[in-house]
Amino acid sequence: MNAPCTFSIKNNGISQYFDVSYLDITRNGDTSVLKQNQKTPFNDVIKRFNPTNNFLDEVKRVKFKHDLHRQIMAKRGKNIKELGTLSNNQKKSCKKACETMINTVIFSKDKKVHYKSGQYIAFVTLTLPSKQVHSDKEIKRLQTRYIENLQKTYGVKYYVWKAEAQKSGNIHFHLLIDKWIDWTVHRKLWNKQLDKLGYLDTYFNKHGDRNPNTIDVHSLKKDKKGKKLKNITTYIIKYMTKLEFGKRPILGSLWGCSDATKKLDYPKYSEGYPLFDHVVAFINKGHLKQVIKEDFFSYFSGRTFHYISEYYKYLWHDLKAFYQLQNGNVLPQTIQQKEFIRSKVYKPEKTLVPKSDVKVTQKPILVQEQINFGNPALWSNNVK
Repeated sequence: MNAPCTFSIKNNGISQYFDVSYLDITRNGDTSVLKQNQKTPFNDVIKRFNPTNNFLDEVKRVKFKHDLHRQIMAKRGKNIKELGTLSNNQKKSCKKACETMINTVIFSKDKKVHYKSGQYIAFVTLTLPSKQVHSDKEIKRLQTRYIENLQKTYGVKYYVWKAEAQKSGNIHFHLLIDKWIDWTVHRKLWNKQLDKLGYLDTYFNKHGDRNPNTIDVHSLKKDKKGKKLKNITTYIIKYMTKLEFGKRPILGSLWGCSDATKKLDYPKYSEGYPLFDHVVAFINKGHLKQVIKEDFFSYFSGRTFHYISEYYKYLWHDLKAFYQLQNGNVLPQTIQQKEFIRSKVYKPEKTLVPKSDVKVTQKPILVQEQINFGNPALWSNNVK
């Protein structure tokens, strides 16, 4: 194939694809995915949904309308995902954001800097102290203000959040950030936002306290069962992309991340890159298992980072340098042009002109020579 090959290295696999944009291929777009081609009579009902105090009860009505919408679109040959679930593309995007964020923070860690003052992976859960009476959209606004406070006051740069529903029906959020912040600060900032909608007043009327425990800072050393975590990245990704059963759907956005997190990417090696052959040799060794093989795409699954760190030191060093460069810890490598110093003086050799009737035109070779005029004191103009 004439298209260039590229490898994208992830924690637990390698994607191989060919850039077919270089090839002359006719592509027919799928217009059925456009929103204007997915309209049914129930779309307007869902958009005009105006929740009241019985929000949790009205969610069932919205779900019923959405199920009717899915049935109509299925007859048209288009599958619509269930309400309140992540699509396959959303799962991939959420996984990429979590994986690249964790790798960037871990590989950029400076051992000389204390974890409380440098970058640190923290996992926080935000909950409501009483029954939810506002829409999911209004609660998400509180979460947005809470995250903005973390960014402006405590320097949070990377974050990923996911909204889920509890068994009680209340919405709660999982938040992955890159700063160590004391749990008392998290509770103070989140309760301050909840007070805007009167949730602290409701809690005070029932318990006589205005400081409910509405946050939970998870330890990333052990899981819920108390077992030691072998891979933090895998644990977080499963937590953030898991499918919820038996719970009411979340209306609106289900996850999000910062603009800085969106710019993070996997390390990629294309043909012509110095370490491209190292990746090919690593795959040919048989450490990974090929699970997908198509014309323009293949995927190799396995413990990528484990084997690269053990047997391919140059490639492992380049992976860490890539994430450090994304984080701004190191400057991009540039080739500095050295000052040109000629160490020797080369004189052109004499060329013999061939004797022939044909005139040979040759450009004259100009040679700069040094001429010694002797001692300036003996020049005639200087003789008195």
